[in-house]
Amino acid sequence: MTIRSTNVRKLVLSLALLLGLTVVVGAQKIEVRVQRDKSFSFAGVRTWNWHPDGAGDVKMLTRADEDPAPIKARFEPVILDAVEKELAARGMTRRTEGAPDVLVNYYVLVVPATSSTQLGHFLPSVAEYGLPPFTTPTTRMKAFEQGTLVLDVVAPAQKSVIWRGIAETEARRDFTPDQRKVRIEKAVHEIFKKLPKK
Repeated sequence: MTIRSTNVRKLVLSLALLLGLTVVVGAQKIEVRVQRDKSFSFAGVRTWNWHPDGAGDVKMLTRADEDPAPIKARFEPVILDAVEKELAARGMTRRTEGAPDVLVNYYVLVVPATSSTQLGHFLPSVAEYGLPPFTTPTTRMKAFEQGTLVLDVVAPAQKSVIWRGIAETEARRDFTPDQRKVRIEKAVHEIFKKLPKK
């Protein structure tokens, strides 16, 4: 083995260790996924309304003695406004009298969560540089509150959820009302981007 190849391997290993120890700091990403009843066609859906049992609810699973009512009072007006704007932008009209095509309701869940980074976390799944085996201890551990926004679309005739959008991200209690509003609006927008047209 030449001196050059030895130095290259040392450099690659050093970079790998550095990448494994590096934490990339940025805006918390909003993860969105959807579930749907593929037998239901959205082609004829033109009207909607909030579910008659209530527009939604907030569940706090972080502390046993925490009252979700203050959180709901802050979140619900923003969620309702964002949902109405997004559905209107997609050509759907809210029908408060008579039977709408679909009903909508939301749930906000706040639960404890953790994330961790292991040594070599950022390496590709197949290392092509002939790196020697090394242990992967945890180099970073973070405990935080995860916020989940669930938006359900219900078919009144079927009395079942035909489409569900879920957005997950870190819940930040230190956000200002304006920051919270922007965050919720973005989550609602990203969810309804995946609402089928047919």
